[in-house]
Amino acid sequence: MGRCLEIVRSERRLMSHNNNKHLSVSTKHVKKKAKQDATDQQSYHIRHSYRQMNTTTTTLEPRRDLPLHKIPELLAKITGTLSSTLSSSSSDTKQVSSLSSSSNTNDRRLQLFKHYSDDDELMSVDGILRLCNDLSLEPDCYEVLLFCFVCRAKQMYSLTKDEFLLGLKTLGNHVDNLLDLRTTLFNYSILPYENEFYNWTYHYGLIDGQRCVTTQNAISLWRLFYLKGIEKPRILDQWLNYLEEDLNNEIPKTITCDTWTIFPQFVKFIELNGYEAYDDNEAWPCLFDGFVEYQLEQQQQKTISSSSID
Repeated sequence: MGRCLEIVRSERRLMSHNNNKHLSVSTKHVKKKAKQDATDQQSYHIRHSYRQMNTTTTTLEPRRDLPLHKIPELLAKITGTLSSTLSSSSSDTKQVSSLSSSSNTNDRRLQLFKHYSDDDELMSVDGILRLCNDLSLEPDCYEVLLFCFVCRAKQMYSLTKDEFLLGLKTLGNHVDNLLDLRTTLFNYSILPYENEFYNWTYHYGLIDGQRCVTTQNAISLWRLFYLKGIEKPRILDQWLNYLEEDLNNEIPKTITCDTWTIFPQFVKFIELNGYEAYDDNEAWPCLFDGFVEYQLEQQQQKTISSSSID
């Protein structure tokens, strides 16, 4: 009886094991089948999506109706468009770089002004003297007069912030430090602006609201203006000596704007025609009349002296 029970139990365990084994094999098969189905379905979706992409993106399909001889033309257009795009992008990059560089330059110029200014808006005599000292320039030299002109300064030895920044910009985009400022001033050509420079110089010489430049200041400005860059008139020394000597106390204490403005025209007339051709009845300033008369007297005395020696 016990033996039979053991045999029955053994057979049941064997059947259960076989059933479990069969169930396990069956489960594995089902899982494998489900996994394969999922893979196949995923592949189907991928292929289907790719087909849809190829269907909607028609521009990627080759032009089968395009003749062979048209292909080079099409490629040229594509290349040209790409080149234009790249060029535009490069231009934009350069523009941004240029703006950044310009901003840095303006900052350095502003700092340079603040270093020599009394406040944020004005560089007075003391500041200009310190600037001249750092530039190794005399305050009354030609280069300082030239710099004040490119700044379009309205008062002698006084520069506003706007005037100073304008001067540096006029001299060149690279001028934002003392070394470049000094070098550029020594190499700057004033010839294209000769007339403007000449007329500006007179008004620059006016001090404290004066209407006319003092004769002494006018002499200094004439001498300084013709020092460099602009051809010096042959009669300039005679003219300045006449004003300085004032032998008969006839020289006025001031030089009018009219006399200053007409002087270059007077110089050309004398150089072309000589003192003898001068007519004091014409509309020349009276100061020129006295000068020509004095020069004619000097010539007569030289002629008499030469005759006496002979």
